[in-house]
Amino acid sequence: MRLTILVLPFVLGWGLTLQTGTPAVPAGDPWLTKPVDDRTFNTYLDFFTYDRQLPLDLKVAKVEDDQGLRRERLSFQSTPGVRVTGILFQGPAAAGTKPPGLILLHGGGPQGKDTAGMIRTAELLSRAGWSVLSLDLQYFGERSTQLLTTFSDKEKHDNLYNQPSVYLAWVEQVVKDIRRGIDLLVEQRGVDARRTGIVGASRGAIVATIAAGVDRRLSPALLLFAGHYDAGENNHLPAACPANYIARIAPRPVLMINGTEDSDMIKDRAVEPLFKLAGQPKQIVWTAGGHMFMTEENRAAMIQWLREQDKKAR
Repeated sequence: MRLTILVLPFVLGWGLTLQTGTPAVPAGDPWLTKPVDDRTFNTYLDFFTYDRQLPLDLKVAKVEDDQGLRRERLSFQSTPGVRVTGILFQGPAAAGTKPPGLILLHGGGPQGKDTAGMIRTAELLSRAGWSVLSLDLQYFGERSTQLLTTFSDKEKHDNLYNQPSVYLAWVEQVVKDIRRGIDLLVEQRGVDARRTGIVGASRGAIVATIAAGVDRRLSPALLLFAGHYDAGENNHLPAACPANYIARIAPRPVLMINGTEDSDMIKDRAVEPLFKLAGQPKQIVWTAGGHMFMTEENRAAMIQWLREQDKKAR
């Protein structure tokens, strides 16, 4: 497949309002310097088990075709009584072949998968050859509840990110949703099970780190503006800490793209220490900007890296 991709720089509207001031280092979090051992880590895996026999009960609400790009607005059952909403983006596939797949996760914006930046990125990836399942995280987009109503940074941190037990339960559910999303792509949409990776942005990248550490089917892992924590966090439990998962992704490849001037995922406090823990092969690309801003070169590098990893997986 030979494709020409026009990549334009823009601010990805997936995330959070930028914070100012000096952030506090989360209390009681030694895992950046000493992640948990294998025995402890294995106990965390119980949090993310799910019933593979539970019917997905896939429902397609709307199908759109636009210049060879097919979009399915859909929902499926993740765990008993919990439905996940998403959009499946599929470009034209070569006859007789199974396409590679990607799970795509948004940041902290209220529109979730329908944020303009998420739509553009999903379209870019699908036109480049991937089947892309873009999901609403629990409490966001079509899955919003009364837990979050304004989606201000203060509300998200007060009600979710800085509530350790609530946040762990949220991480558990989102990882299960991702794993069920893989099942959907492979079992019902013909995606190649050996070539199914994950892309996450901001908060979605934090969860993607955990999911890839848990489920070895996810390869590669592309983490956009990820970090160990954001500038407003002050605590989380070890089972919800990406520092305890990122090394577990190896030997599957990891690429991080981060901003040198990001005041949310801060370079020397949240990003570099997490990247240091990742195993090989790994790579980090720095862009001279703030949170969620990617240049044309960054996005071209993202596509090229994904293509290289896909070629190796064939």
